[in-house]
Parts: sequence; C-alpha cells; structure tokens
Amino acid sequence: MAIVGFQNVSFSYDGHANALDDVTLSIERGSFVCVLGGNGSGKSTLARHVDALLLPDAGKVCVLGLDTSDGGNLLEVRSNAGLVFQNPDDQIVAAVVEDDAAFGPENLGVPSDELSGRVQGALERVGLGSFGKRETFALSGGQKQRVAIAGICAMDPQVIVFDEAGSMLDPRGRRGLMRLCRELNDAGITIVLITHSMEEAALADRVVVLKSGKVAMDGAPQEVLSRARELRELNLEPPFAAQMSLALQDAGMPVPTCVDERQLEGELEGLLGVAGVPRKEAGAPSGAMRACEAAAHEGEPVITLEGVSFSYAPKQARKACKAERRRAGASVGDACEPRQAGAGSGGSQWALHDVSLSLNEGDFLGIAGHTGSGKSTLAQLLAGVLRPTAGHASVRGRNLADKRNVAEARRSVGMVFQYPEHQLFAPTVFEDVAFGPRNLGFSQEEADLKVRKALELVHLSPDKVGDRSPFELSGGQQRRVALAGVLAMEPEVLVLDEPTAGLDPKSHELFLGLISELHRTSNVATVIVSHDMDDLARLCNRVMLMNEGRVVADGSPALIFSDEDAIARIGLGVPHTTHLANRLGMLGLFCTVPTVVELAGQVVARWRSLAGNGCGVDEAAASPAAGLRGMDERGPEGGRA
Repeated sequence: MAIVGFQNVSFSYDGHANALDDVTLSIERGSFVCVLGGNGSGKSTLARHVDALLLPDAGKVCVLGLDTSDGGNLLEVRSNAGLVFQNPDDQIVAAVVEDDAAFGPENLGVPSDELSGRVQGALERVGLGSFGKRETFALSGGQKQRVAIAGICAMDPQVIVFDEAGSMLDPRGRRGLMRLCRELNDAGITIVLITHSMEEAALADRVVVLKSGKVAMDGAPQEVLSRARELRELNLEPPFAAQMSLALQDAGMPVPTCVDERQLEGELEGLLGVAGVPRKEAGAPSGAMRACEAAAHEGEPVITLEGVSFSYAPKQARKACKAERRRAGASVGDACEPRQAGAGSGGSQWALHDVSLSLNEGDFLGIAGHTGSGKSTLAQLLAGVLRPTAGHASVRGRNLADKRNVAEARRSVGMVFQYPEHQLFAPTVFEDVAFGPRNLGFSQEEADLKVRKALELVHLSPDKVGDRSPFELSGGQQRRVALAGVLAMEPEVLVLDEPTAGLDPKSHELFLGLISELHRTSNVATVIVSHDMDDLARLCNRVMLMNEGRVVADGSPALIFSDEDAIARIGLGVPHTTHLANRLGMLGLFCTVPTVVELAGQVVARWRSLAGNGCGVDEAAASPAAGLRGMDERGPEGGRA
C-alpha cells in the first residue's frame, strides 16, 4: 500500500522553469527509499511536497491517502510526515536542546506527562541523551543536526524525509544516522533519504534518481548504482565498490559488479587467498611512508599557536575547573588552565585544550575530527575570527594578544565558512566581491582590478556575472563568488570550513579542483576542515586529527591513515582505497594514499602472480594483454576514490 503518491506532479518557483516536471512516483508503506540527483534536480522540492510545505501546481500528491491540496488535510499530513532539513539552523527554534526537541510534539498536543519521556527517548536515540540542558547556539553543526533529527523523532511520524541530513555529520555520525534510519524503518516508519553518498544509497531498499525535475532512474541499489556511465551523466559518481570492481573487470578479473564494499572485500579476499589472514598494518609505516612524512612539515611558519585553549563560556569553564580541583583536594590558585582540567573538570566547557601547531608556507593542511571535536573552533582561531582564551596565537610572529596586530593579521588570513553562500549579501556579484578590498582601504580603481582578478581565479567572467545578483546563480557559482570575495583581499592563508557540504559530486569535484589549482599556482597556505577522508588524502600534504578539543595526530596522509584502528576509535574512517588495501594486506606497498587505478594495478599484479604460481587462476584472463584497459567511462580517469 502506498503511503506517499505523486501523480503527474509539476511545480515551479517562478512560473517558468519546473522544479518538478510531471513526476509520478509511489512510495510503499514501510519502505526505505533513497533519492539521488545533482544540485537543482528537484530532490528538496520533492521532499517539501511529502510534508506539504509545498503544494503542486499541477497533478496530485497524496500522503496517507490524503490529498495535500485539500487544506483540511494539512494538519494530519504534517503531523505524520516529518522533514529533517540539510542545514539544522533552518530548523532549530529554541535556545535549549530539550525545548527544541519538545517543540514539535508540544504543538501536536502531546500531554505533558508523556512529553518528557518522548523528548528524552528521542535525544538518546540520536546520541544526545546528556545534552538536554545544553544551549543550542553553542553546539557544533553536527550536534545541531542531531537535535533537529531528535525533534522529528519525538513527533512519532509515520514518514520521515531526511533531506541531506547527514551532510554536516562526521563519519561516525553518518553511520549512526544510517543505523537510526534502519531502526526506524524496522519499527515500521517509512524512510525517504535524500543524499549524495552512494555508500548510503547502497543500504536502502530502493533508489530513485532525479534529473531536471523528472524521474531518470528507479530500481534496486544493485541495479541503479552499477550504471556508472548514466550516473556520471547525471552529475553523480558510482560508489567506490562499483568503481573498483569495474576497473578490475577491465583487467580481466572475474569480479562481479559490486555496490557494497563488504561484498567486494569478500570477493577479492577469496581471489587473492587472504581470507582470514591477519593483515593489520597499523604502527608499521613503510620506509616510503616515512620519506613522505619528512616533506609534510617543510616551509617557514605563517601562523603559530602555542598552548592555545578556547572556551565559548570561559568564566563558567574556569569556575567548573576550580570546583572540581577543590573537590579532588588540589590546591587552587587564581588561574585554572584547561591543560590542568581532567575529565569532569569543566572539560566539556573547553572547545580546545592546549593546542600547539605551526601552519607553514605552502602547507595544504586538512583538519578532521568527530562532531564537536573543535575543528571549526580551531579554524576560526587560525583565521583570527576568535582569539584564544589561554595560550598565544601569532601571524608572521605578530602576537594577536596585541590588538594592534589583529587587524593586520586578519588582512593576511581569509576564511570561507560552512555554506559559503551565506556570506553573500550585496545586490550584485561585483559589489559583493569588492566589499573586502574597499574595507581594506584600496582605491576604487585598485579594488575593481582585484575584483576582476579574483573572479577570473574562480573561473567566473566579470563581464558575464559582475552585474548579476549573486542569488540568481547556481549553488556552485555562489560558492565560487564567496571564495572570490576572500581571494580579492589577497590573503597569505586560506581557511575553508567544510566548503563542499551539500554539493553534488560534480560540483564537489569542481570546487575542490579550484582550491587545489589556487594552492598550486599561488602557493597560498591552505587549511580545509572536512569529514571526507578521500578529499583530505587527495588534496593535503598534512592531515591533523582532533578528538575532544585536542590534536591527537599530525602528519602526512599516508602515515595518518595507516592506523585504521586508531582512527576508528575517535569516530573517523579512512579513505576507501586505504581500507581496501589494508584488508588485502597491501597498504605497505604505497608511499601515498593510493588512487583506484593504483590499487587496482596492485590487485591485478597480485592476482597474476598467483596465476603464474599455478594457483588455479585463468591464465588467459590474467595475461598482461588483459591488463587495465583504459578504464573508460566506467572507472575513474586516474582520480582518487
């Protein structure tokens, strides 16, 4: 029985272009459906029709058998269809976590004696059971997202739509979200998951792909996600398992097309005879990895942090620290530094604990950590947006404790925040990009030259887009305009905080390619905060891992990612190729994190050697003539996974 039905539905925001175009789609009660598509394909518009935030211009949407265009049905529909937005700030309404989670059920008239139990249960379900009294403004982006999810769960809806709800979560959080989706689905709730993650899509029961407001593909994950050419034409990337298995097929290996990494691992372990063989690579970096490590800390320091700690509520943090030390019988002086604070010593009040680092000329530093680990706080300290609560920060040797140095330092460091398009505000692109240079005191003529140069650096024509409103541009173009506004100030350091969140795979690759090109051509020291380990492995010469406000590792990507178990313990993952190489006992063969092509080459070589040793491999298929044949549109063209 269909719980959601679209019958020839069309919808337009401006009366001209259709965001949904004659969509007919049926979602069965109790199903788990994933919706994929590039930016602008109509995914979010479809989501907003499910809970009747939008109503169709043509056709009919029925939820629970109720026509959403009938005003008398709206309360019933919206009470039973929950929507979790991509950006939690669009959904959080209360100042305290438990009040926000209670907002929905309160408005549905849930009795007071039942309300607190619902709220606490929902918070525990998303891993925030102890966060009820926390202030929402002080939470990280990922923690806010979990609060938003808890608020929907507390309403006990029959259908939940997750609109890119995992885009702000760390790897552990995304795995938790998928477990939650499965638990809710097992409990009978219909799940509609909108995502750009092919690995998440592979876990659904059904995959629907949209293009230009129309249904382009619809079927089981194995059927849809293995159609690599069609996915790329829709600005999507096949899952890593499909890329790898198709590359190996091109080399003649008898591997089925896989969309699930566990299936691929099992197939390869069997073919290479490594099933059940201990393959732990942790703690044993190769000589090649050590050579790479030496290159990860070259260059003169641009920004230096020495023993830096930060609290968003410093008075409360120091008070809690002193109280804990007094209870423990320690002597308490006038100061209580976070480095002295153990567990329970107001530790949760400190966003950063005793961080020391040097960002050097030419560095491309990646910062990764679980949600709430202090990544964004550290990024804002590096950019001079925040100042240390304790410790010292300096830019080119200028101590930022001296207010006279702060303004000069901020000229040297440019920051692109999460959702860069939120930095846009001016009526035209040209005026928006010119805002920084003009405020730095450059003349009109100088500022105009800097604007044109910055727009050209991000591959936007000043003559074509300069007079347009930035809000008329696509999402990817808006991010490039925001980046141009920072580049126009000609910073020595560029700090980017999750700059690709919410972008489809094509826009994601274009934006990161642009950042990589800027770093390569201008040698600007670059810092990128990301949960995507594949991005960090591909772009960075250094990776820094954070856990609970502290730096726990800093080194070359190959060395950092070689200890998969240690990374898993702090809630993170490793690049797909590193994980598979580790499973196959091949990680020590690589100086850097391998690409799909590089890893496929080593797998094929190992397989051929087994054929040469008479291990029963088809020698015709394993011959050099059957080697990696071009890796055409089915596999990556030499790019990293």
